[in-house]
Amino acid sequence: MNDSSTKLNALKQKSVDLVSPTKLFILIFFIRLINAFTLQTYFQADEYYQCLEPAHNFVYGYGYITWEWKERLRSSIHPWLYALGYSFVGENRQLIEYMPKIIGAVIASIGEFYLYYFVKRYEECNVERRMVLKVEQKEGMPPKESKSTKVKESSEPHDLAWVTIWLSLLNPFNWYVSTRSFSNNLETTLTIVALYYWPWNQVDGKIHNRNWYTSLACGIVSCIIRPTNALIWLPLGIWLLVNMHKQISYKWIAFSLLEIVLLFAANTYLDYIFYGELTFPIYNFLNFNVIRNLSIFYGVAPWHFYIFQAVPLMMMLYLPLLVLGIYKSIKLNIMLITSLIYLIGFSTIQHKEFRFIMPLQPLMMYYASKGYHSLQIKYFIIPGIFLNMAIAIFFSNINERGVIDLTNYIAQNLLQSGNYINNNINNDAAYPQFGLIMPCHSTPWQSKMHNPDLNAWFLTCEPPLHLERPSLEEVKMYRDESDQFYDDPAKFLRQHILVENGKVDRALGLPEYIAIFEPLQEVIEKEMGHKYVETHRFFNSLFHWDERRRGDIVLYKRI
Repeated sequence: MNDSSTKLNALKQKSVDLVSPTKLFILIFFIRLINAFTLQTYFQADEYYQCLEPAHNFVYGYGYITWEWKERLRSSIHPWLYALGYSFVGENRQLIEYMPKIIGAVIASIGEFYLYYFVKRYEECNVERRMVLKVEQKEGMPPKESKSTKVKESSEPHDLAWVTIWLSLLNPFNWYVSTRSFSNNLETTLTIVALYYWPWNQVDGKIHNRNWYTSLACGIVSCIIRPTNALIWLPLGIWLLVNMHKQISYKWIAFSLLEIVLLFAANTYLDYIFYGELTFPIYNFLNFNVIRNLSIFYGVAPWHFYIFQAVPLMMMLYLPLLVLGIYKSIKLNIMLITSLIYLIGFSTIQHKEFRFIMPLQPLMMYYASKGYHSLQIKYFIIPGIFLNMAIAIFFSNINERGVIDLTNYIAQNLLQSGNYINNNINNDAAYPQFGLIMPCHSTPWQSKMHNPDLNAWFLTCEPPLHLERPSLEEVKMYRDESDQFYDDPAKFLRQHILVENGKVDRALGLPEYIAIFEPLQEVIEKEMGHKYVETHRFFNSLFHWDERRRGDIVLYKRI
């Protein structure tokens, strides 16, 4: 027993001396800062409309507020971070654009910093547990865990941690997503911090209070931000109660419950300030998505979506390493069980998106690193690294960049020109008016344009809030404004835009500029060619999952 403890202490000392935490964080942050500032493409609307727009509106008094925020479905914790950033930079337009990138880089860096130490600590606990089992077997004691003698010793924890970090930093999906202002990224970071502080060490039989309360706080906040994160903590909580019930006291339970109550109270206060009234977003979220089942409005995917589409796309060239790492794992341990429960749980939810399982990404990187370490020949991975970089550059700088270029052009060349527009429908407007004839939320809005006098519109996609527990067929029959347009573009143009005096629904009318995706070019020029002329064209995508958004973006100016 003493021999195993000596070996473990030597292993820990070597791990500690290998890297300075400060230097490690600076390295990760430097890479993620480059990542954030070189992103030039658009991924999903939530990056702007579920974070930056509400934060911008809170600080500056204007910004596009979607129905989710009007219905109080979202916790304010995530946009609060960006609101504080906006408050710090004031009216400096350049810093208003840069601040979300910096905050995104910080969130991603903290997550990967703790991923390194989580893997190292988790592996040290595994090594210690195996050493204890070996000693018990030598002394003739029955082992507490089965099948342990059939397993090879893992690589040194710091080696595995280093591989995990570099796999994460060089993963194309992480490069594409992790520094964007999605609440899923903050959820992922809080999850990995909580996992680092989680009481994994069963050998000393102790729950260290400071670590535990930090882990609990991060876990609770992650669930407040995204209630579905509870799928991670329920199995881990059961595991904790089963394995360490002897160390759990009434005092420990009381202080844990008190911390939970205080966290929910603090969140309620933040929501009250943000929304201007007392509200409970978790209840509203569950009511909308579970009780009323209205989340199906945004699409239904098959049960195997995450297994056969999301995980392969998120891992890309690491997928064989992930499969190998899971196969080579010591056994069906609690970490793997938790990951499977999380994946299965999300697979039962009808509405699915890739980023919904982002909290699994660090764990998948961990298993991919185990797969890498089990390889006899590792040099073949080098071509894969260059291919990963090419994929990352393509999606982060090329495909779907047109909507960002369009928004930058409008903000820099039209809204800041200071020129009054002749023939503008609203003659008192001092800035160009424009309309985006595109699927809803196809571009950023005030978080990019930052103009209180913005006089513009885009097609909306409000869900059927009047329905209670609708069937899939009822939802399919409901047509939002974007659906109405794409059902019959020519008819919509004649009835809602090509009208006299601008007296139309939602005051659309004839704007000074209109922007479309290339597939609409023929119908726009047929119906509106006598009033508009093409003035700019922006490359957007070589391919797109939504055929309405394929090709270039075309900007027209009113004649």
